[in-house]
Amino acid sequence: MLGKQGEAMTDNRDNNVPPNREGVPPVPPPRDGAPDTAPTPQQPPAPPAGPFAAPGPTGATPTQQYPGTPAPPTAPTQQYPGAPVPPTAPTQQYPGTPAPPTAPTQAYGAPQQPYAQRPEPYGAPQHQPTAAQGWQQQPPVGPPAKKGGLSTGAIIGIAGGGLALLLVIALVIAFVVVPRLGGVPQSGGGGEPAGGGGSAASAGEAVTSFFTALSEGDSATALGFIDSPPTVDTLLTDDVLAASNELAPISDIEVVDNTSDGSGTVDVSYLLGDTPVEATYDVYDFEGDGSWTISGVLGSLSTTQFEGLGVTVNGAEVGDESYDIFPGTYEFATTLENFALSGETVVTLTEPYGYVDTLGIEAGLSEAALQTFRDLVRAAANECVASKNLETGCGLALPGTLDDGSVLTDGTITRTIPADTNASIDSLEPTLSYDNPTLAQASSPGGIDVEAQCSQNGTTGTCTLLFGPIFGSPAIDMAAENPEVIWD
Repeated sequence: MLGKQGEAMTDNRDNNVPPNREGVPPVPPPRDGAPDTAPTPQQPPAPPAGPFAAPGPTGATPTQQYPGTPAPPTAPTQQYPGAPVPPTAPTQQYPGTPAPPTAPTQAYGAPQQPYAQRPEPYGAPQHQPTAAQGWQQQPPVGPPAKKGGLSTGAIIGIAGGGLALLLVIALVIAFVVVPRLGGVPQSGGGGEPAGGGGSAASAGEAVTSFFTALSEGDSATALGFIDSPPTVDTLLTDDVLAASNELAPISDIEVVDNTSDGSGTVDVSYLLGDTPVEATYDVYDFEGDGSWTISGVLGSLSTTQFEGLGVTVNGAEVGDESYDIFPGTYEFATTLENFALSGETVVTLTEPYGYVDTLGIEAGLSEAALQTFRDLVRAAANECVASKNLETGCGLALPGTLDDGSVLTDGTITRTIPADTNASIDSLEPTLSYDNPTLAQASSPGGIDVEAQCSQNGTTGTCTLLFGPIFGSPAIDMAAENPEVIWD
């Protein structure tokens, strides 16, 4: 190759050392046996307007580039994102410079200015020399620059992230806000109470205060320690507690506190009347401020089997549903004079989450109502028997023709009540219907005797029935204003 003055530059190509701007070759790297010292850099003049580059053989080792000197091309290398790229202005070609290899190479552009020039972005245009001209602008090497905007995957990812964030916020609200608004069901045994709990220095003191309030008939204080007070307090009143304490007072309360870090259990023992009771309750201090709540202290009882009977529990009127109750003693009664309760009419609640069994309570007619029932049946039976017609009530109607072919004459029928049937009417023992508790039902008291004028094969006379009809089963709604006998 020829330099500016036609001087040979073979050494510079062999060693891949670019000439300086004046055509004077720089000091080549030391050869074998030469001292390993760095060449003394020379201060070049100001750089030309355009970039300069001198090609070198493919695969040559890059040489040190001095400030202000054009950079030679190197062997094909991969361009990395963020690497500097040449400007797009036309470059100057040295006269007689042979064309470099056509393989893609990493081009070196304008003189290095590391502290002033900002690197071009990844994929910017690069320059590659050709035989006809010097280093010219060629298509970009590497992937083209991406257009602005988000890809579909990015949009889906952002949307999914947003939904996930909303879900987290909703869960936080559900776990933090909802318990404060609605309380926690008794069956759950945990959660934040609706009422905030009762103030106590410890869990043991909270349980002691709760049972003390029950023993004193103070329902408001007792409800303050319950984790989820019910909305219906029919049997959670001072009057009901007072009746409970009259039946069996609560006394000798002792507790053992097994809690730590705001939760745990408390064992309690007390006397319910003369009966010793032991139980264990879950307790919580959700806020850590001494507001303790007790789970499981409310039990329940059902009065559905006493519909319409005017039932009371410790003097409080109840309907046909289930009710929450405090630990204590409860007596069932009725306000309707025609009915009475018998059996285990006094029940107690002592177990956490307990359910009072009322199957041992039997509802029936009072003594006065029982006699009324028998009297009404007697009167109805006598009326039916008095009829002379084939058709009559009480289940005593007769067919016109008997099984043997005898024909009875209507209007000639004589019915009488035998002694054993009369005795049965006087000793009827009705029971109340399960489906309709006010309906008193009894079994048939028995049959009757019948005589009538009859004819058979042209012969007439008086016929006596060997097997007369029997009374039906009487039933009376004893809660009706004007009760009547219904025969089944």
